[in-house]
Amino acid sequence: MNKAAFSSNLHYSVCINEHGTGGVVFRSKLYLAFFLLLAITLVQAGLAIWASGVASYHVERSRVANQMLAEFITLGADKQRLKVWLAQSLLTKDSTVEQRDQYLGQMQQSLADLNTLLQHDQRLSEHPDDFAAISQQLKSLSILETNVAALEQSLKNKQVRPEREAQIWRLLIQTFDNLEGLDLKHLIADSIELQRQRSEQAEEKAATALQQVKVLVVVVSLFGVACAVSLALVLSRALYQPVQQLLTGTSALADGQLNYRLPEQGPAEFSMLARSFNLMATGLERARQQEEDHTRRVELEVAERTAQLRHALEQLQHAEQQQQRFLADVSHELRTPATAIRGEAEISLRGADKTADFYKDSLLRIAQTSVQLSSRIDDLLMLVRGAQQLQVRPRTLTLGELWQQITALARQLSASQSVQIQCAELPANAATALLWLDLDKLLQALQIILDNAVRYSSTGQQVELSVVVAEQCVIQVQDHGIGILPGDLPHVFDRYFRADNARQLRPDGLGIGLSLCQTLVQSQHAELTLSSDDQQGTCVRIILPLVEEDNACIS
Repeated sequence: MNKAAFSSNLHYSVCINEHGTGGVVFRSKLYLAFFLLLAITLVQAGLAIWASGVASYHVERSRVANQMLAEFITLGADKQRLKVWLAQSLLTKDSTVEQRDQYLGQMQQSLADLNTLLQHDQRLSEHPDDFAAISQQLKSLSILETNVAALEQSLKNKQVRPEREAQIWRLLIQTFDNLEGLDLKHLIADSIELQRQRSEQAEEKAATALQQVKVLVVVVSLFGVACAVSLALVLSRALYQPVQQLLTGTSALADGQLNYRLPEQGPAEFSMLARSFNLMATGLERARQQEEDHTRRVELEVAERTAQLRHALEQLQHAEQQQQRFLADVSHELRTPATAIRGEAEISLRGADKTADFYKDSLLRIAQTSVQLSSRIDDLLMLVRGAQQLQVRPRTLTLGELWQQITALARQLSASQSVQIQCAELPANAATALLWLDLDKLLQALQIILDNAVRYSSTGQQVELSVVVAEQCVIQVQDHGIGILPGDLPHVFDRYFRADNARQLRPDGLGIGLSLCQTLVQSQHAELTLSSDDQQGTCVRIILPLVEEDNACIS
């Protein structure tokens, strides 16, 4: 945690400790409002549940009363249908027994349903008048059950059919209206009338209960709304000014005025909020300052990178110029021997036939020029391939064997040049030193070094070739030619680089010799160093590692 964050937390803790007691007042108001609203909600929920229960009770009683009335009416209708069936049976004799049994079964089912409904109505009843009416209905139902059973028995036992119409009507009256001294018609009518009155009373009570419930719900809802509006007004009045100040502060921050601060006054909670807001504004201001510092640093880095890119672009332009110069040099270097070969051939073919010796000398010069051209091409190919594709075939050989090859190369170069190469004697104790290298590649590197030493030395000067053996083998080539300027020394191993004094002395050349030489030497795990003074000559050293005899055997 940084210092700013620690300071902010410490300041916030101090605010809590200072205003912890004063903050209880506003929180108490909030808690009181919350619990009051919760109590109103619970009361409304309780009243709703109670009202629902009362309404359900009265609706259920009304439903039972109406269903009992319907069953009594159905019972009377079935009794009348059964009476019609008996009349048809006595008069026309085409009524079936199945219709009789169907009507009797329906009457018995109605009596069973009435019995169940009366028991349910008895469980719902609370008033003594209701119990008295239910008792009367139970008594009537018992009489109806007895009479229906007697009617069924009477209908099933009457086998003799009267022949006169008066006897038929007398039989009908005895069977239905005066069975065992009771008039079923009046009994059912009385039960229907009683049940109709009870149904109307139940519906009236249900309507009254629903109306009371509606009134109660409306009153409680209005009371809850009034309490909520009052609490909202009180809390909004207490919150308006602090919230307005906070909105003003946030607007100021949104507009970039990070130095804006809220007044730390009022209730404890809002004072703490103002302090937290001020701390946040301070942090934002500090962050903006840090961002501006970071932006300045980025701009400086961008400027540095731009300068580096500009320098890199200049280097690329310089490299492009070197490349163009190199291509011009390559074209010159390749055109010169090609022109010489062509000239020799044209001279030999021009005019009359020449002697065999003339043609022999001409072909010899063409062959030498071709060798030079092939050597230039090989150098270019080797330089393009680089060290990664350079195939090195090292082997173990003694320093004496290497020195014989080097001195032979020096004599060969001295024979064709006007500058002598002086080879020092090899120390007697160094001839048996073992080396691990590719002889051809090392001789090729030495040929480049000796060729440069000879080319940039004046006629009659000597090039000194020596060797020193200690912990390592150092082959040294010292010339006394034009030398190299101190400013050009860091670039002598760069590809295509040629110093101005070298270009003035020898315009021909590609500037790839020392770069190729360094590649060949480093492929031997050796080191190439160069030191020079202007007009004082140049000293080139090839440092070769020696190989122990045991390691040489293993190799």
